[in-house]
Amino acid sequence: MEGWVPPLSRFPIDIFFTPKEEGDVNFNLICNVKKKAQPLTLNVKAEGYTMNAEVKCKDRTGLVTLLTPNQTTIVSFYEVELNECVQCEFNFINTGKFNFSFQTELSGPKALLQYIGFSPTDGSVDVGQSTQAFLSFQPFKKCVLKGLELRIKISHGPTFMCSIAGCAMSPAIHFSFTSYNFGTCFTYQAGMPPYKQLLVITNKEETSVSIDCLYTNTTHLEVNFRVDVIKPGKTLEIPITFYPRESISYCEVIPFEINGLSQQVVEIKGKGTEMKISVLDPANRVVKLGAVLPGQVVKKTVSIMNSSLTQLTFSQSVLFSVPELQEPKVITLIPFHNISLKPREVCELEVTFAPKKRVPPFSEEVYMDCMGLLRPLFLLSGCCQALEISLDQEHIPFGPVVYQTQATRRILMLNTGDVGARFKWDVRNFEPHFSISPEEGYITAGMEVSFEVTYHPTEVGKESLYKNLLCFIQGGSPLNLTLCGTCVGPPAVKEVVNFSCQVRSKHTQTILLSNRTNQTWNLHPIFEGEHWEGPEFITLEPHKQNKPYEITYKPRTMNLENRKHQGTLFFPLPDGTGWLYSLLGTSELPKAVASIYREVPCKTPYTELLPVTNWLNKSQRFRVIVEMQKPEKPDLTVTLKGLDYIDVLSGSKKDYKLNFFSHKEGLYSAKVIFRNEVTNEFLYYMVSFRVIPSGILKTIEMVSPVRQSTSTSIKVENPLPYSVTFSTECRMPDISLPSQFVVPANSEGIFSFEFQPLRSGETFGRLTMHNNDLGYYLYELNLKALPALPEKPIHFQTVLGSGQTVFAKFTNYTRQRTEYSCKTDCPDFHTEKVINAAPGAQGGTEVSVEVYFEPSHLGETKGILILSSLSGGEYIIPLFGMALPPKPQGPFLIRAGCSIIIPFKNVFSHMVTFSFTVENPAFSVRAVDSVRPKKINNIAVYFEGNPSGSKTPITSKLIVACPPGQGSESAIKWVYYLKGITP
Repeated sequence: MEGWVPPLSRFPIDIFFTPKEEGDVNFNLICNVKKKAQPLTLNVKAEGYTMNAEVKCKDRTGLVTLLTPNQTTIVSFYEVELNECVQCEFNFINTGKFNFSFQTELSGPKALLQYIGFSPTDGSVDVGQSTQAFLSFQPFKKCVLKGLELRIKISHGPTFMCSIAGCAMSPAIHFSFTSYNFGTCFTYQAGMPPYKQLLVITNKEETSVSIDCLYTNTTHLEVNFRVDVIKPGKTLEIPITFYPRESISYCEVIPFEINGLSQQVVEIKGKGTEMKISVLDPANRVVKLGAVLPGQVVKKTVSIMNSSLTQLTFSQSVLFSVPELQEPKVITLIPFHNISLKPREVCELEVTFAPKKRVPPFSEEVYMDCMGLLRPLFLLSGCCQALEISLDQEHIPFGPVVYQTQATRRILMLNTGDVGARFKWDVRNFEPHFSISPEEGYITAGMEVSFEVTYHPTEVGKESLYKNLLCFIQGGSPLNLTLCGTCVGPPAVKEVVNFSCQVRSKHTQTILLSNRTNQTWNLHPIFEGEHWEGPEFITLEPHKQNKPYEITYKPRTMNLENRKHQGTLFFPLPDGTGWLYSLLGTSELPKAVASIYREVPCKTPYTELLPVTNWLNKSQRFRVIVEMQKPEKPDLTVTLKGLDYIDVLSGSKKDYKLNFFSHKEGLYSAKVIFRNEVTNEFLYYMVSFRVIPSGILKTIEMVSPVRQSTSTSIKVENPLPYSVTFSTECRMPDISLPSQFVVPANSEGIFSFEFQPLRSGETFGRLTMHNNDLGYYLYELNLKALPALPEKPIHFQTVLGSGQTVFAKFTNYTRQRTEYSCKTDCPDFHTEKVINAAPGAQGGTEVSVEVYFEPSHLGETKGILILSSLSGGEYIIPLFGMALPPKPQGPFLIRAGCSIIIPFKNVFSHMVTFSFTVENPAFSVRAVDSVRPKKINNIAVYFEGNPSGSKTPITSKLIVACPPGQGSESAIKWVYYLKGITP
């Protein structure tokens, strides 16, 4: 409280004020300074105050609690769902005069502190302001809050203590199932009812619960739910729809979020399979009920099998397109509804056909109706043949008809049944104002008969109404017809309208109509005359002037005897009057439908199709007339014709076949007329044909072996009334044909020719026939000569060492002197190298060739003699030679003391060494041992005489043999008998 201040300096003094209570303070501080007469005085003013802070807590129920300093306040979260974040709001209020700050601290078990949070943990509050902070609780597991405290410290102020209570629990939500298996289901197709299952969720809580589905729908599974709130004790139904698209197994997991906090998973399984049902016997795929009569009953049985992998329940369904089949009990299918088949189970379906009246031929599909789908099962076909005759209209209103005139209407009787019948009208009931034609007749099945009903009134102003006019049908119910008409006086003709056009074309004229009243007229024009038409209705507005109305003239027939078509057009007016227009039409001859130009080869049939159109609503028969325009004179070498008549159905088109044929070149034109002989109406075509050269008419193939003859023939038609002569030409040397041939008048001739080839191979040529009236006929020849067959074989037989000559004969067909070369393929046969053959006659000339056979071995020898010439071809003659073992020769007489020469030839084809031996020593031999092939060796044999000196002849044998080692030739021996004579 004291101190020292140096001279000329300052000294700081700190003043501390600690108020004991609230309020203002004002006091003086006195400082005594030594040697200063007056003390220093410092007036101090201050204000004491306290921190006036309020803390309020608002829990989740909305209850507000004021916290008391230095006391513990319980803050309860009550029951909190898992994952739910619940907050208690703390409000800091500054009711004092100065700002303050605060700090918070949480304490307790760490396991629980992770779920608790306070934000912000510190802050400041200005005077008169408030600040919010939040205590939050978000449990992830079930727990109970115990031992948790919140400490709030106000700066320079009080401290508040809070004890935190509450618990965490899962919501009491019940799912009707958490796993569901749809089993085996048919693959989904448009129109099928889907497979559905309801998932029921029940809220057993005392508060409302929010449910959210987190599953994203797929093409095979759909959950029709997103977000909803379930009140306490209530349930929520969620449809789950299964759409199997393929034959596979499916497994999906559907997560549901509860209150946005927790999840519940539902597992869905299923399997897809194809829907398959089949008829056991493929022949029953079409059930033929046949053609029956009314009253007959036909029953058929069809066996079907469920080829699916699961049970199939279906009904039969058939949508009859024929009205007669839609009547009850005509076709009955048993069983029809709720047919259940297990996999591979077979069911027999019975079909009953019991018609009571005619049913036209039908072909109706029976379907399997399963789960909204229609699958074809089998086809029903059949008919019921009966009588069915009707009129195209049963009531004919003639309307107003002028006195002393008559109106005609046409009706048709249609036979849509299967049999014909006679008909007859009760004409007495038509009199006196009506008549009908024809009155009786016969109508065949599928045809129609046209009737003309005429109204000829006799009294002006009288209305005629005839009901139930009967037409009696043989074997059937009668037909009814009602006629009505009114007789009126003739109105004055307002205007005559003239028309002119070609038949079956049209001409349109316009008339002008005016309405001078103040009312709208809706007029219904009435035409008399089948050739005119116009709009059925026309509206004339009030005070409408010159409104056009178009009248169209469409003549379907030509004017007869220059009489124009006549008709009227009558406009009945609302005031009871009318406008009458006289219509006159000139129908000119038709133009050609088309002008046709064609280029056609001569001698080639050609067919031109001419479309013929029927412009009427009934069948027409046309007589066909062909009028030649060029040339003017008839040409019998040209044919232009077709059928004499052609029938064309109503409103349709049919092609007429016009056949054209010309024997020679030229230009031909014709007019082809199609005329209805009943109405004389016709249409026509102009047809022109330019005939060009035909070229090759036909390719003729001929096949024959060489030197053998084959023939063929050609048919040639002569359409002329006199005989014609054809000249022929063919430059093929192997073809033989007459130079001319004659075809009688109006007949067909046959021209024959022959093919005899001399050399093998294939050649091509042309045959031409010509007549001045019928032109040229060209034919292509394709000639094939097959190699010649061998000639007759020649046989030889001689002994080995000798030879035989035979003459081979063949026929020469050439027309000139020919030189043939000759050769053989075997050296044992010998012939001339060249021979000359004289020219052949018509049937050929026989030629001989000398052939010499000299065998070179024992047994059979085969060879071929080949004779060939450029013009005569080649001949092959087989040669067969037989060599027999050598025969003994002799005896050879030898005088004593003399010798003889015996010629011996080596017939072999190689050099051979022979041995020469005699049995009697009175004979001696001298010869060369080795002999060249085909050479002659002279054997000298010497006889000494009889050793006994007598004159008795001595006999012996000379044996010529091949020594051993010469193969098969070693066994061959030649024996010569010797006889020695002693004079």
